[in-house]
Amino acid sequence: MTFNKGKGDKASPPLLIRGDSEGQVTMWTLPTVSERQMTLVRQESFDRLPALPPKCSKSLKDVWKSLYETPPGIIDGFHDHKDKPLKITATIYVPSQGKVACGRSNGSIVIAVATQSIILQLLEDKTLEHKDVPLKVLDGHDGTVTTLLYPFNENTRYEPQHLLSGGSDFSVILWDMFVGTRLHTFTVHGGEITQLLVPPMNCNQRILTSICSVGSDHTVALLSLKERKCIMLAGRHLFPVQTIKWRPLDDFMVVSCSDGTVYVWQMETGHLDRVVHGITAEDILSNCDENAMPMDGLVNPNITLSQALKRRNLATFKNLAQQKLQTPGSIIQNQRPDQVVKPQNYAMYIQGVRTNVRDPDAHIIYFDTEALIVQLLTDEYAMMSPGELEAKGFILPSYEIPGSEFSDAQAKILGMLTKIKDKADSLGQKIQSKAEGAGFSPVHSDVQASPVKGRKKEKRVVVTDVNNLTLEIARLFMSSLHAWGLDPDLDKLCMNKLGLIKPKVPLSFGLISRNGHMCLMLPAWHRRLLQEVKSSDSEVKLPQATSDKPTLLSQIETTSGMYSDSDQEGEGSPGSKSKIKRSTAEALQEELRAFSTKSRWQISSGVTTQHLLSVISTANTLMSMTNSAFINRRLKSSRPRHRSSKSFAAPQPPHLVEGGDSSEGGSEDETDGQMLHQAQIKQGWSLLAALHCVLLPEMVGSENIKSPQLEMLARRWQDRCLEIREAAQALLLAELRRIGPAGRKAIVDEWSPYLPTYVDPNLSLMNAETQKGGEEDDEDDNMDPMVSDSPLHRGSSYSFESRRKQATAIVMLGVIGAEFGHEIEPNRRKVEVTKKSKKEQEGFTLSNYSLSRHTSKALTFLLQQPPSRKLPAHTPIRRAAIDLIGRGFTVWEPYLDVSAVLLGLLELCVDSDRLVPSMTFGLPLSPAADACRTARHALSLIATARPPAFIITMAKEVARFNAMLQTTQSQHSQIQNSVLIRAKVEILRIIELLVEKMPNDVADHLVEAMDVTIHCLDVPQLKSKGLQELFPAICRFSMVSMCPISKRIWVGAKNGGLAFYDLKQHSKCQVITAHSGHIVATAIAADGKHLATYSHTDNKLKFWQTASSSLFGIGSQQTKLLKQFATQPLPITNLTNLLKLVRLVWIDNRMLILLTLDGSEYKYSI
Repeated sequence: MTFNKGKGDKASPPLLIRGDSEGQVTMWTLPTVSERQMTLVRQESFDRLPALPPKCSKSLKDVWKSLYETPPGIIDGFHDHKDKPLKITATIYVPSQGKVACGRSNGSIVIAVATQSIILQLLEDKTLEHKDVPLKVLDGHDGTVTTLLYPFNENTRYEPQHLLSGGSDFSVILWDMFVGTRLHTFTVHGGEITQLLVPPMNCNQRILTSICSVGSDHTVALLSLKERKCIMLAGRHLFPVQTIKWRPLDDFMVVSCSDGTVYVWQMETGHLDRVVHGITAEDILSNCDENAMPMDGLVNPNITLSQALKRRNLATFKNLAQQKLQTPGSIIQNQRPDQVVKPQNYAMYIQGVRTNVRDPDAHIIYFDTEALIVQLLTDEYAMMSPGELEAKGFILPSYEIPGSEFSDAQAKILGMLTKIKDKADSLGQKIQSKAEGAGFSPVHSDVQASPVKGRKKEKRVVVTDVNNLTLEIARLFMSSLHAWGLDPDLDKLCMNKLGLIKPKVPLSFGLISRNGHMCLMLPAWHRRLLQEVKSSDSEVKLPQATSDKPTLLSQIETTSGMYSDSDQEGEGSPGSKSKIKRSTAEALQEELRAFSTKSRWQISSGVTTQHLLSVISTANTLMSMTNSAFINRRLKSSRPRHRSSKSFAAPQPPHLVEGGDSSEGGSEDETDGQMLHQAQIKQGWSLLAALHCVLLPEMVGSENIKSPQLEMLARRWQDRCLEIREAAQALLLAELRRIGPAGRKAIVDEWSPYLPTYVDPNLSLMNAETQKGGEEDDEDDNMDPMVSDSPLHRGSSYSFESRRKQATAIVMLGVIGAEFGHEIEPNRRKVEVTKKSKKEQEGFTLSNYSLSRHTSKALTFLLQQPPSRKLPAHTPIRRAAIDLIGRGFTVWEPYLDVSAVLLGLLELCVDSDRLVPSMTFGLPLSPAADACRTARHALSLIATARPPAFIITMAKEVARFNAMLQTTQSQHSQIQNSVLIRAKVEILRIIELLVEKMPNDVADHLVEAMDVTIHCLDVPQLKSKGLQELFPAICRFSMVSMCPISKRIWVGAKNGGLAFYDLKQHSKCQVITAHSGHIVATAIAADGKHLATYSHTDNKLKFWQTASSSLFGIGSQQTKLLKQFATQPLPITNLTNLLKLVRLVWIDNRMLILLTLDGSEYKYSI
């Protein structure tokens, strides 16, 4: 128990508060005692000391006893004893199987499907009953089950079917959880089993197949699962075992006892090496590393070869000999990569907790939104054929992509596709033959086989996959987080079309901090929230509970049957009982409605932010999927080949899929119906995301919701998960628009002091030699605290907090400036922005531009600063700076070096086709690929916002590069490694984008665009294949012509100039004055001797001689005017498209036709 004394003042006396492990809080008011009163007390005997009664006392037990219903346990209703749930004493969750194993006080172990068990207890799924949940009950212990271990969770070297349990009967039992049989019983301890552990990966082969068990008799044993016997028993400990650590390379197991004594045991021989105390013991414990790698520093330097032989420590002997023979580099090279086990993120995890050893387990459900999204997208991509993936650009058909540039999920997909391509036919035939022969559908080892039920003459193989588990988790997750009750029509759509389920009890929510601390709602907090809602909202009339009953708070992290023996049966007639039952049900519904519509949004800003991010990102993920509706605990597929009445469909071999489709006999009407149904599903997810992103504050009421934390959203601006990133950006922008100019001004005033300018170089991000501040912080914010190996103790550092705030200030002010700052010229992308909705933000205007200048300086610094050890490349804050430069380029342009910015972005886009096959690829990319994708997006935004700036700047850089190339005596590697050479593909992509989106802007600077295009194209290929085949986008303009004979290119300019290119080495573009205005059309004759040009400004059609006038074509080629004709003026308005005004067509070498936009034809001849 803990006592805390508060500081009182003259108005209120100090308080004394006590909290204990029973969940009880007691508070006393400490009276003010004078010196005279103390003298009188001292004169009294000790047996007559005055007693001070507590001012108030409350416990969780009292609160839960007074609830309308007992909080449900995770396996309530499964093999209960006399209709009452048994006490759960141990819990283990199996993420790979989606099952939860609960050991109970009677010695039995119940294994159930976790998602279905939770849905039964918390959600109103009328189609699911207790009998529908697959269940296994393992009976083997004579007493309470004290601990459970699923070793496959810790390392894949163990068998996936093995489950171990320890009990108060001194035994450890090895189970086959798939079959439900007992494989072996270990009885080596003299007390109940308190803990089961897994040795680290670096031990010898015999230890790797064993587990470690700890008994209450102070013994530690290594139990071999392969040999089915105890291979080591350490039993000389005088006090209870507290900690077990490992020195695998020294073959040592280090046992720490409660008195501070440390015992060092040799695992291979069972020899007690030493017993140490004090500082030496602490040093030994601190130097133990469970993930020790074979390096020099991890081997005890005090152990020599003779000592290793004397102590029979063979592991140390082998390692010392290896170190003498190998260099450190060779050790690292010879290490197998598959021996390093990386922690896996699970979409859902269940943890049993208790604060008192006498209490049963309470269960907390952890959801990892990023892991859920990744798993959903992985399953979606796995259901696609290789051709579909290639069509969407997720993989490149003719380009070998190195696996080192991709994340684990991408490598998994690529490896899976390779196997499908190589072995689809043979594997499909084997599966189908076995299924037909046995009459069962092939299933994985974790799912029991069931007969195939389908239509006659239909041969379909249904494979139950982890896909089923992921979708069940997504259904539970979205059903728990959706804002039920705000929009009845949307609620009906969610239940009928999307397959979500309404909660039947109010849920409790919590958060995990960056330092690994967890905050969780408790009944008292929920009760106070509902009372505030009752007093503030007259429409919500909560029922008056008799006998001071508090409102219901059943938790997602509920206790398992806690205090079930305290239920009291009501007395009276059956009629009165039914009335009480009815009133209780009505009270629960009213409380649930009040909680879901009002109270749950008043918990905290952090909870609101995480809820909205999770709902919006998951909804967007499901909206992008082909199959995205949960109906009857399964995914309703829009594809006939994947439909099944029992389970989710998994990827099948192509020939099996075709067979299923042919038996279905799908018609066009059925296809149209499926497409309509799929469109309705996508619209449903879109409406759900819009409700939480935009409409929630209005529907709940701004006074009833804790607004999202803008600081948290700013740090997620470039989250490594694309869906979470887009959700954070949408939420932050929506919140900034909602708070209006006054609210944005307050945000600017709050964060502008932290914007790094000229401050302490040790604390500023603007110093090149600064330590990683905001970058590390953003990385840490993206890390899930549940999988973090250690808490971030550095968070308390002043310098760390300063750099963290600076990074947040850069993003916050960058977003406000990019979206609400003053633009020098209206953005070409934002055509429909009105003056009413676009209000200038103070500090980002033409008259007050200090924040614009400082913010742009910070953004360009993060882009252009070369990577170093202290400021590495591809960090989230760098990606945020790249993105904000693109978004707000029209605001930052006056303060930027546009050439340096464009070249810096192009540097990141080198090898973009290899790193980022598709911009819509949802799985997390490597840092380099993610930075490449962000830079590509920023370049597209800059080019479409300011086409002239992009084209002219790139043309100047190309001209500067060509000048350097001509003046250089030899081909230096520096010139060949220029970004203008390595990023040619990306530059052409931007030019093609501009031609597609903004052709008029390209036409105004067509000569400069052609300079950049010819620089990026391969000249030999251009001569052999032609411009139309090599880069057809630029040939869409009628003022561009290429002679097939002389391989020259002519371009008509807006100023009336005619530019032509010889496509020779070191040749420059030559420009002659052809017309007095815009040249809108050019055409070259088939023999290449004559060129025709037309300008609507002077209404003239001119013919030019392009052939060489010298002997044998030797000498300079000149373009001479041969003849000109005055044409009729064409009607031109502001809506006329000049690019389609006229067209010149040569019908032979001497005759030309001028086609106008209205269909008229005019013939001219030379």
